[in-house]
Amino acid sequence: MTVYRYRLIPESSIATPLRSDTLCGHLLCAARELDGDTVLGEILERFRADEPPFILSSAFPADCLPMPILPSLTRNDTRELADALFKGSLFHLLEDLKKFRKQKWVSVTAWQHLCTNLSFKTLFKDYLQNKAGSQNKQKENEHNTEKVPEIHNSINRNTGRVLEHGLYTTETTFYGQRSYLDLYAKTNESDTMERYLSHMADTGFGKDRALGKGFFKWERDDTFAPGDLFGKGDHSMNLSVFSAKDLSSVSGTYEIFTKYGKVWNGFGENNPFKKPFLAFREGSVFTSYPLRGSALT
Repeated sequence: MTVYRYRLIPESSIATPLRSDTLCGHLLCAARELDGDTVLGEILERFRADEPPFILSSAFPADCLPMPILPSLTRNDTRELADALFKGSLFHLLEDLKKFRKQKWVSVTAWQHLCTNLSFKTLFKDYLQNKAGSQNKQKENEHNTEKVPEIHNSINRNTGRVLEHGLYTTETTFYGQRSYLDLYAKTNESDTMERYLSHMADTGFGKDRALGKGFFKWERDDTFAPGDLFGKGDHSMNLSVFSAKDLSSVSGTYEIFTKYGKVWNGFGENNPFKKPFLAFREGSVFTSYPLRGSALT
């Protein structure tokens, strides 16, 4: 399948994180609304047969990828870098190492240079050599997005009144002007997928769409060269939320989180939540993982 990059240009605040699993779910909803239940059923069967019509990444800040999750510096590497770059000062090295660990993203340019020889050490050295640029990029991303807490009341549906101690907060992300996000898609059916993406952009993404949240424009990045993302090696980094029924074959360095799906079938259950499951965050690095039966989006 061919890899494409799309620019998502927010036109409103967005209340649901633009992660691959939720994006995929919206495209499936668009397939049903535009083409009907039969077409949706055919698409789902293709996913079950490990022949998905499309695979999506999560959306990332412009020209960035998630920081790879890798083993930290060894003691020998720490001493070597301190001697070579900090005149033997472990204090100053650890000071910069602390700042480096706060970096959430790696630029696509840095990835292209390092992906064939990627390690925590090479990433840290690149950060030190381009420290001003890396910090400015991080500040630019933070400046272009602002996460704002919103306070809500819990309502007793039987009485219609606010519950005592029922205040809770949710988080909404606001984007600056001229900011955009990168979304990667792997597909041989780009026309169909883009039609579904347009429907999602027009009808809104995530929660609180009725309040005007979750709307964006998109455009295909025709300057993107898919080969720039791929290096040679025996490791791979995922750009999507990743999980599978059997995780016994997973090997690598990764972060996991508990995913709580929220789909209710409306037949009177007291609990609208799906059973939680473990998933791997974007940026996890694998030497092996299930090739079949995996949910890559």
